[in-house]
Amino acid sequence: MNRTHLSVFSWPRLVGNRRLFLLCLILFVSSALISLWTFFPADALQRRLVEEVTRQTGLDMQGRNGSMIFPPGLGLDLSIYPDLGGLNDFELTDVRVSPVWSHLFSSRQKVNLIASLAGGRIDADVGRNGLARMEINDIAVAALQQSDLPYRVDGQLTGQLDGENISQQMSGRGEFSLFLKDAHVLGLERIGLPANFAVGELHFEAQLDKRRLSLEKVILTGGGLELSGGGNILIGKSSGQTRLNLNVRLHPTSTTPDGLRDLLDLTGVRPTADGSYLLRIGGTLTKPVIR
Repeated sequence: MNRTHLSVFSWPRLVGNRRLFLLCLILFVSSALISLWTFFPADALQRRLVEEVTRQTGLDMQGRNGSMIFPPGLGLDLSIYPDLGGLNDFELTDVRVSPVWSHLFSSRQKVNLIASLAGGRIDADVGRNGLARMEINDIAVAALQQSDLPYRVDGQLTGQLDGENISQQMSGRGEFSLFLKDAHVLGLERIGLPANFAVGELHFEAQLDKRRLSLEKVILTGGGLELSGGGNILIGKSSGQTRLNLNVRLHPTSTTPDGLRDLLDLTGVRPTADGSYLLRIGGTLTKPVIR
């Protein structure tokens, strides 16, 4: 009995059984991964993702090149067609969509999306409860605008958005913090200013409450003109129905072109004691009125 016991549970045999078990486990896991990779329903998940985002936001978009990625998720390229004049289609490449594993079995399930856009990166978490958080880094804003626009803005955009139920129907809320570095305005030669006018760095903070966009901080420094201000924008269905109620202070600097100083004088607004101009801007986005 002891010999039989020793022969069955001897150390060499235990080691051999362990090796055999590990080999079988490795073969099983490898086979499961290969099967999952081969039969992963990438096209179906891509269609489902596009349909759900379109339903939630109203944005027109198209997905392509759907594939499985590791850790488990969906990889694709995505084209978004914004219904806004003057903007190019947004081409998101190397898109990676995967669950946020730490929230997978909670009531706050989230999906993480990482993508490349206009030379920069987007990193967003979107939850089933409607909460969203997005960070953008070094987006080239000139690439998002159509090249035939008379005036365009160039620079690298970085920022953060925290929102809730933000959609095309404008029923949600959100907070924005945006920073545009190395900002330039292109096309100003039409009004006698430099064709590539450096305006420095723009810091922008705002809150969105349904259709009301409250500009809490707008600061422009480091360029040919300094600016500060705030106010409200009531977003309409079109630029002609979008109402403005803004207070803007413009302060010329030693590098401000003479042509721009002349334009400020033409507004009819007299400079204050420190040489700045306080402008009250009303009207609509297509027909602003300066007071």
